[in-house]
Amino acid sequence: MTVTLVVAVGENGVIGRDGQMPWPRTGDQVQFKELTWGHPIVMGRATYESIGRPLPGRPSVVLTRDPAWQAPPEVHVVHDIESALATAQTLDDEVFVIGGAQVYEEMRTRRLADRMVVTHVALAPEGDAFFGAIDPDEWLESSRDSYAGYDIAVYERRDLH
Repeated sequence: MTVTLVVAVGENGVIGRDGQMPWPRTGDQVQFKELTWGHPIVMGRATYESIGRPLPGRPSVVLTRDPAWQAPPEVHVVHDIESALATAQTLDDEVFVIGGAQVYEEMRTRRLADRMVVTHVALAPEGDAFFGAIDPDEWLESSRDSYAGYDIAVYERRDLH
């Protein structure tokens, strides 16, 4: 199974403010849809609630600590990272983790991700959710495409190569 973190991050590490993206849409949603289409997406409850619905064409696995939290029947609700990855793996061998900050942090700290697709937004907004610095000793940038106002870079975990 390949686990990929997908994140949009400002120059200052900000990824969110008050449960929302802290900048206008950049245009990377097209690439996000193409990348994740047909594959399971793993996210925290707050990220799911900020989206407001399951995304079409991608099975949703939602992490929550609240055992009473309810979601539509097509959403897989789990209560820990291991269950999230195990559930996603039953659906496909390629899994995309789409947030939020706590989920990214746990995935990175526990070294559970193989790859990251990072939209580097050319803004430094105020925020309350952050994505830590990308350690070049741990991650190798394998490609980068530039667009107006943002770049999309792919990073591969170094110890996998």
